Amino acid sequence: MRIVETGRIVRALAFLCVASSGAIAQRGVAGRGMGMGRGRSIDMTRESPIVVPKFVNAVNLLIEHRQDLALSDTQFVQVIAMKRALDSTNAPLMRKLDSVQRLFKGGGPLFGDPSPGRRDSLATARALVQETVGNVRENVSVGRDKAYSLLSYPQRTKAQEFEDKAEKAIADESQHGRGKGGSDGAFGRPPTY
Repeated sequence: MRIVETGRIVRALAFLCVASSGAIAQRGVAGRGMGMGRGRSIDMTRESPIVVPKFVNAVNLLIEHRQDLALSDTQFVQVIAMKRALDSTNAPLMRKLDSVQRLFKGGGPLFGDPSPGRRDSLATARALVQETVGNVRENVSVGRDKAYSLLSYPQRTKAQEFEDKAEKAIADESQHGRGKGGSDGAFGRPPTY
């Protein structure tokens, strides 16, 4: 009977030793990550990819909230025409943003530092994204002003409330780390499929 209990204890201890050695190997020597000696470890973080920031498209919000704004048929047709013109103007810019975002989607190398060429490419891409998003926002701003000129004062006030709410949602989303930008980057933009 004692031999059976001793055998169980030995097996249990052997199991614990094997299990703990696997955990120590994953954690590294003395819990220092993938230790490469005292105070040094391999950098396992990846470079952040290029992210296109979201923005509010007020013209699309007018269309989405047509009934809430009580747009007349004439107003709605004119806003639709403005939306089409705005989309045509922004389409090449949005394609450019999408291409840059896809090109740099994977981030940098997992081990080690990115090459100087990669860093230069990322800096150029970020500058291009910033400039292109600025152009898109300017186009949307011009379209917004034209569309808002069609609205009565109460409609304009309500439309501004919808726009403020959408901007707050984007700010909250990016503050909580969820703002990764959509395929089109525009908040308030109906799907274009």
